[in-house]
Amino acid sequence: MKAEERAGYIERLEELRKSKVLIYFSYTPLDDSILVPLYKQLKEIGHTQKIDLVLHSYGGAVDTPYKVVMLIREFCEEFAVIVPFVAKSAASMLVLGADEVVMGPISELGPIDPLVKHPTYKDVLVPVQAVWHCLDFFQRSIVNSNNPEVSSMIAAQMLSKLDPWLIGDYEKTIKASRQYAETLLSLYMLKDNPEKIQIVTHALTEGYYSHGYPIGRREAKELGIKVTEAHGELWDVIWNLYLGYEKLFKEKDNEEQQKD
Repeated sequence: MKAEERAGYIERLEELRKSKVLIYFSYTPLDDSILVPLYKQLKEIGHTQKIDLVLHSYGGAVDTPYKVVMLIREFCEEFAVIVPFVAKSAASMLVLGADEVVMGPISELGPIDPLVKHPTYKDVLVPVQAVWHCLDFFQRSIVNSNNPEVSSMIAAQMLSKLDPWLIGDYEKTIKASRQYAETLLSLYMLKDNPEKIQIVTHALTEGYYSHGYPIGRREAKELGIKVTEAHGELWDVIWNLYLGYEKLFKEKDNEEQQKD
């Protein structure tokens, strides 16, 4: 799909939604590198009534979504996130700072389980709850074992390989994700339904065991998230826009591979 076609879909989406549309489409972790380019785009748009963010991301750093929400809301009165396919983990947290999330039949949110850098393998990102589940497993193994002394010895050897500062950092990140979720929900997504804030926060930060668990639009609605279902031309435009950016990224990947 050519750039002119993508621009045409964006223009039509703005007409259908009566909004200004921003696109964040990435296969790399969401982090603070988004902030300066985002600010430049927002300055070009200027203050406007409504901004829609078309979001495709598998997550990233715990602090970035809050910063993105606060920045966008400096430039608009209404803010919505449009999820064509995937907005997982930290990207799902970004959704909690919107007034609504627009989803289609294939759209997915996910549990809030931010990524942190592995202390040894610098290019490896680890879901923070992986450490929590590891510690929980050791605890249950000791409590339920017929030979607690052997279990304790094995657990001690394993835990000796974990830096206490690392465990503390993981624990801090988990607590931060809960704090950010509660804050964003109370300020925006669930400001009119405060009784649901703790329920949704607990579900998204502790209620799912799989980092990649798919939360579709029906389940998101059942949780209490304000979901607008996209149908007809609206969904066609959103999905074609997604396909256009997916193709663009594949073409760039192929070009880079050919250079290598």
